[in-house]
Amino acid sequence: MSTTSTRPPGRPMSAEREAALLDAALKVLSSVGYDKLTVAAVCELAGASTKTAYRRWANKDDLLVAALRRAVERELDGVPPLIRKDDLREALVANLEAQARSYRASANLVIGLLVASRVDGDLGSVARQAIRQHETTYCDVLLQDAAERGQTHPDVDPELVADAARSFFLHEILVRDEPPGDERIRTFVDRVLMPLCGPSSHG
Repeated sequence: MSTTSTRPPGRPMSAEREAALLDAALKVLSSVGYDKLTVAAVCELAGASTKTAYRRWANKDDLLVAALRRAVERELDGVPPLIRKDDLREALVANLEAQARSYRASANLVIGLLVASRVDGDLGSVARQAIRQHETTYCDVLLQDAAERGQTHPDVDPELVADAARSFFLHEILVRDEPPGDERIRTFVDRVLMPLCGPSSHG
């Protein structure tokens, strides 16, 4: 499966129409997964013609690269919003609970991202960034906040905490086939994340 376009760059498209098509691509990916996603289904949801889409993107993978980039950019802009609290534990719980209620809790979207992440080229690179971005961002910020309040040591590794949070979330979606509930989230935070966020043994 190639992500390399065989056509010249697409024609200009209004920002509103492009945003509608990219948002529709993410919604279809969430609903049916990567393999069953079609450009026609995306266009139908967006109220656009396939001719319009193909003037802008040469194929399905080009469209998905753009849609996933949009998702990453929206997360970098705070969508879903970062929740900051005065207590590290409550902040971690709140962000995981918000994630469990968001579009990211769609099994089809998660599977679609994982499948896309194994593709060479831009699609794989952007999909891997989309998988990593959310936990990496909020763990880094929340741990900085906590260190400034003296709740944890400054040298706690945010990437390690983010990896644990991401692994938990993916396990719940892919193995248990449902987003984690509030009780499981709180248990995970208490038994796994908070020990990881504890003071450094050499601090």
